[in-house]
Amino acid sequence: MVNGLESASKSLTLNEKKIGSLVNNLANLNSTGYKRELPFEQIMNSNGENTIRKNMLDFTQGDLIQTDNPLDLAINGDAFFVIAAEDGDMQFTKNGKFTVSDEGFLVDNLGNKVMGQSGEIQLLEDFWQKDRTVSISTNGEIFVGKNFIDKLKIVAVEEKADLIRCGNNNYKVSNGYFEDLEEDQFKIAQGYLENSNVNPIIEMEEMIRISKEYESAQKMIQYIDEIMARANEIGTI
Repeated sequence: MVNGLESASKSLTLNEKKIGSLVNNLANLNSTGYKRELPFEQIMNSNGENTIRKNMLDFTQGDLIQTDNPLDLAINGDAFFVIAAEDGDMQFTKNGKFTVSDEGFLVDNLGNKVMGQSGEIQLLEDFWQKDRTVSISTNGEIFVGKNFIDKLKIVAVEEKADLIRCGNNNYKVSNGYFEDLEEDQFKIAQGYLENSNVNPIIEMEEMIRISKEYESAQKMIQYIDEIMARANEIGTI
């Protein structure tokens, strides 16, 4: 009886976590570069042993949405842009919604600087004032007019389980390991953004299924509680 109660209680806790992940996925349906959290049962090993880790993510590529904004960028390929965070850490992102700061730096929507092969990317003021046409080639080379500025730093992280969310759809690498990619390993799409890879139909179907499991576990706990209460009553007669 106690084992049944413990099993039902664990099921409630697990399903609460599953529902939390699904709600988060649906809330970020239209978030640029967002990667959906995986259902927990998809990350148990082949022996059925519990290998659940926090923030396991699905890094399949989302659809590319055309915006025609020359500072909106998407990566075709298993790769990330590199952002210099305020604390000095390097962060990685698929969110290529960039702009230019007052100082002429290419930045994300929080003002963090986008990194190039030569460091922070600055669209030099005299170039920026003379010719506001910014072009970025598929290999990441940045030009203002005909003037070469820098080349985007594009990296890969082989072990996706080492990536940790740190806000704004950016990630840190827990072990600090990443590698620069050669230009034939990715393509930059200027004037596009990578949409979230969340499929609302799949998420809602999963939500309904898990909600039913949650209700069943609740009923089981209630049933066991009633039986134990009756047993205690009998024991006191």
